[in-house]
Amino acid sequence: MEREEKIRLTRRLIEHVDNDTTDYADDLLRVPFSVFDDPELAAQEREVVRRFPHIVAHMDELAAPGDFLTAELIGTPLLVVRQNDGGVRAFANVCRHRGSRVEFAESGCKRVFSCPYHNWAYGRDGALRGMPHAEGFDGMDRSAYGLVEFPCEVRHGLVWVVPTAGAELDIAATLGAKHDAEVADTGMATSYQVRKETWRLEMNWKIAVDGVQDSYHLCQLHTKTVCNYLEGNITAFDPVGRSWRLVVARKGITEVRDADPDSFDVRDYSLANYTVYPGTMLVTEPNHFEIWTIVPDATDPNVSHCTIRLLAPHKPETPREERMLEKNWELLMATLHAEDWYVTATITGNAAHGQVSELIYGRNELPGQVFHKMVADDVAELARARATSPAR
Repeated sequence: MEREEKIRLTRRLIEHVDNDTTDYADDLLRVPFSVFDDPELAAQEREVVRRFPHIVAHMDELAAPGDFLTAELIGTPLLVVRQNDGGVRAFANVCRHRGSRVEFAESGCKRVFSCPYHNWAYGRDGALRGMPHAEGFDGMDRSAYGLVEFPCEVRHGLVWVVPTAGAELDIAATLGAKHDAEVADTGMATSYQVRKETWRLEMNWKIAVDGVQDSYHLCQLHTKTVCNYLEGNITAFDPVGRSWRLVVARKGITEVRDADPDSFDVRDYSLANYTVYPGTMLVTEPNHFEIWTIVPDATDPNVSHCTIRLLAPHKPETPREERMLEKNWELLMATLHAEDWYVTATITGNAAHGQVSELIYGRNELPGQVFHKMVADDVAELARARATSPAR
């Protein structure tokens, strides 16, 4: 982080602590409760979400040429492969012959991927390499029948994919030059993946995203866990296009009120959440990183999927480092399962049966307001595009 930005951010957070304030929205936001369980809206949102980047791997999962993993992203089956030149490419895990899955293993290392149905074979680059009884397909341009490829980029040691062929993808531009440089400065690109876990959540995807954007609840819900480390309802919010940096003050930040700016790292006194819309969060803590990916279910508006990766600046070298990382993970799990998701899971049933027509987002819930407005605007834009497109 640049020196002047570090000074401004530190002063800004300390001023909020002194005054018990935060960055505020201009007004309240009222959101229809139905946005969390409307099937028609959920289908429109899925179409929107498929147009944006999501993290599907850490580079530790694709260490060598030919290493691959399979995944599903909002219903789209993926085959992600490390290339011979060290790059990574992502394809639809769908055979171009009769549409079966090409690769059934979760991960591995291969030179060729062969569909088990009729043994059509594809290279690491997705190109169609061979087929039994090729004479039966005389006249077919083999070069036109490789695996469908999706935009894929490696940035900050993470593999990003847009599950829509032909979409644009530029993570540095999405984060914005300043925030992208800040993430690079953390050393995330050379991090070590300690663990990864995925959950099927019984809640709408926007409920799950809301929880990661909300500092208002930190010292209300998490009185015995997170509130011991972070200041509740005290954040600095800085949007850049379709991403933003949300910084939460840690307890003790006032200790550096009069300190030489070159004598401390503001990251030691804060938690920074770099959010890439719609549901990706790069969370930087003093001794580790958390990478969150939240997406809607492919069919059910009341289900979402959340993957969290715990990363360390380097592979643990001592038992003490291992214990510290395990402690961080245990705290996160206790916070999520016994507090966050335990409470927010009730929102789903309430949306259907609670007889409440709207929810209110306060001026102090600025990140949530920005997120919900952005989703609503994108759905509206999708509807306008459909209305003006020529009839088929």
